[in-house]
Amino acid sequence: MTSSDRRIAAGLFVLTFVTYAWFFNGGGWNQNSYLDLVRSIVERRAVNIDPYHGNTGDVSWSRSSGDWHVYINKPPGVAFVGAVPYAFLYAIERVAKIPPGSWEVLTVNAWLITVFTCGVTGALIPVLLFIHGRRKAGASPLGALGVALAVAFGTIVFPYSTMLFAHVPAAMFLLLALVLLDERPLLAGVAAGIAGACYYVSIPVALILLIGAWVRNGPRAALRFGLGGIPFGILLLLYQFLNFGSPFVTATEVSTGFVEKGLLFGVLRLPTLDALWGLTFDDYRGLFFISPVLLLAFVGMFRMTRRDLALLLPIVVFYFVAIASFNQWHGGWAFGPRYILPVVPLLAIPMLSLRGRVLGLVGIGLGIFSFGVHLVATAVTPMPPTAIRRPVQEYLVPRFLAGHTSVNEQSVDERRPHERYARGSYESTWASFNLGELLTGPYNSASVLPIALWVVFGSAMLARACEPKLKIEN
Repeated sequence: MTSSDRRIAAGLFVLTFVTYAWFFNGGGWNQNSYLDLVRSIVERRAVNIDPYHGNTGDVSWSRSSGDWHVYINKPPGVAFVGAVPYAFLYAIERVAKIPPGSWEVLTVNAWLITVFTCGVTGALIPVLLFIHGRRKAGASPLGALGVALAVAFGTIVFPYSTMLFAHVPAAMFLLLALVLLDERPLLAGVAAGIAGACYYVSIPVALILLIGAWVRNGPRAALRFGLGGIPFGILLLLYQFLNFGSPFVTATEVSTGFVEKGLLFGVLRLPTLDALWGLTFDDYRGLFFISPVLLLAFVGMFRMTRRDLALLLPIVVFYFVAIASFNQWHGGWAFGPRYILPVVPLLAIPMLSLRGRVLGLVGIGLGIFSFGVHLVATAVTPMPPTAIRRPVQEYLVPRFLAGHTSVNEQSVDERRPHERYARGSYESTWASFNLGELLTGPYNSASVLPIALWVVFGSAMLARACEPKLKIEN
């Protein structure tokens, strides 16, 4: 890493973080449940969400402690991370005597918690890819930057960094675990442990990484990796034991609205070809349909060393098979295959091995297309209704062209849109927003122009910063 590389990495973080912070995509069961737990941890020092759960259906009921309590139906890791920025916000609001439960304060708090949880971790993903490309993959500065920008703005990392979901934090920590595995196995284990506490599917991946540490670097490296992850495993098991009566009962299993009898953990069955097609190429939730730039990963795999491919490929295959086995693999109201998001940055690693002008031009073309799709989805809503069979063509693009942005009208304190606030009310109108709408007014596609220009010109400036290094190398 040169001083120029470090400046580019810092600029990449600023470019990406500001872009993600520009958008707040409002309420929904998933993000509302995490907000409830964040509030409960900070305000009540409790992990049940008894006083707040009226705004979400993503809940689990349990009376393992004697009385019935309500919990989120997912692992708590993201809420633990989000509690850190909220603790600062809450302390300031208490001094200023600002009531935390008012609509305005809740909405601003939800946006800021999202920014400093998913926005920060999302912005770190392209930085990690750039650094890894320069240090380990032998990529040129421009090549590493191109891959980092493609993931930051041309994949579902972009829209899901604007909502309080677990997928982006899990993706960042999983990527960190992979890139640190050889040199710093203890820290890699810590990162894998946090990923598992955020997202259950990351736990088997941590086991794959543990085996990889042993095979690649011996039992001492595997031991150090395990020691890094064990505290977070214990924390998760303790959380489940205290709240659900057994360390091996997950929050998902006791969420009766989502489980089916006869399935493993209530949600897993044999994978189907329909689900695999749906996760990959279908225009309903297909990853490569909305992010064709990621197809270059399969080209890059032929250039990877067998040692690195032997570690990466099992993780990628596991993720696709595991989510294809999920009874709700499509993710409900979602843009793209959100459950598979943590594997997206890993697919970028083979892309760092690509060389050649032709592949570079193909990558630029596919990257621009992918950026356009994800900018539209983020601007309109990353949660198109489940029933829409072709969400890009039939819902997102038509609304954007009609001038409609931030169309999600479900507030962070509503279980359903307009349950508390009437259609057309101030609260409903501003339930989701982007910062440009403060100038243009709500539901205005022109509000996206400043941030689109920021991405284009910021990317160009970073690419220009790569030129001196390229001249030296040539």
